Amino acid sequence: MKKAAPLFTLAIVLILTLALSACAETQDAPAQAVQLYYQALADKNQEELINYACADYEMQAYLELDSFVSVETELMDAACQTVSEDGDTALVTCEGAITATYNGEAREFPLSGRTYTVVNENNEWRLCGYE
Repeated sequence: MKKAAPLFTLAIVLILTLALSACAETQDAPAQAVQLYYQALADKNQEELINYACADYEMQAYLELDSFVSVETELMDAACQTVSEDGDTALVTCEGAITATYNGEAREFPLSGRTYTVVNENNEWRLCGYE
């Protein structure tokens, strides 16, 4: 009986961990897609960047990536939230900025002041523009 207790405890912990991670993945998925898009942009990770862009926005994503290719970039204090969701379309706002540094001079590109359009494309939320 004593051997079963640790296994039972381990099983409970594993089940709770899986349940919590499943909940975390679905919490505000449109906002998470925008934040991950900008993290990929700051990291200059083209594959991830395109993964978080809708098909209609891919060319713009490449252009945004090209604009940061020769500078050091960092995503600062990014936090996004969905403000509305209607079926396969959501609107997201963000705080924070991408800081770009070139020759010791830093410039911030704020994420705020825009409303991002996010679409559910192939069961994945993807950034598809902003206003």
